[in-house]
Amino acid sequence: MKKDEVVEYINTIKDPQKFLAYCNKFHESEPRDIAYVVSASIVSKDPENINFILAGSRIIIMTWNIVIYQKLPRDVKLRLEKDILDAYEESREDLKSFRRRRLENIDLDDNNIKDAIKNIFLKFSTKASIGSTGASKILHLINPYVFVMWDTKIREAYHTLHVRYELYGKNQKIAECYLEFLKQSQEIIKTLLHNISEDDLWKEHQKSIDKEFFRVFSFRETILKMLDEANYIRFTKGVTI
Repeated sequence: MKKDEVVEYINTIKDPQKFLAYCNKFHESEPRDIAYVVSASIVSKDPENINFILAGSRIIIMTWNIVIYQKLPRDVKLRLEKDILDAYEESREDLKSFRRRRLENIDLDDNNIKDAIKNIFLKFSTKASIGSTGASKILHLINPYVFVMWDTKIREAYHTLHVRYELYGKNQKIAECYLEFLKQSQEIIKTLLHNISEDDLWKEHQKSIDKEFFRVFSFRETILKMLDEANYIRFTKGVTI
């Protein structure tokens, strides 16, 4: 994926109708989204309860990260719950600092905030059973208003926009990369929300989804989940709208 293609896509999805078109395509083609709704609904009952976090995380890892997970050695697979628990305990205080915050209102140039995000991401992503893709998904379940999900294809695409990654070691590089990814995500959603309210965006989005299913779970997607849907269609599936 070339840098100019990524820039063109980002500029395109700042138009609410184009953004929604990508989201609609996601729901037309991806049946696994039911696993996300179930896992997110579980964690949302109490995002600080480790039992809910473990249950929701296992569901999303076993569906959306299963290809990577299946390739892990058996002893690493068996450590998944312990790794999630340890990572959560190690980053609990930093996670608390983002409670009731929203990505569009966070100062991502503030050194304390930058350090907290990188620390949180490193605690999860360096666990062998979780990795960088799993980390983004688990963190999004814990706080779907701040953390955005990614996968390898999405990461590689946005990585073309990162200019300083060569200055860091492997683990630090991925944390810096995720921080830059959040900055780019923030810029996208700020522009979107300037053009349309989140409530109106969700109303439009519901026209293409199973509203009854979402109603049963009392669930509403955040704009960050919708951004992941658009990213997934463009970069993971390679579809341009």
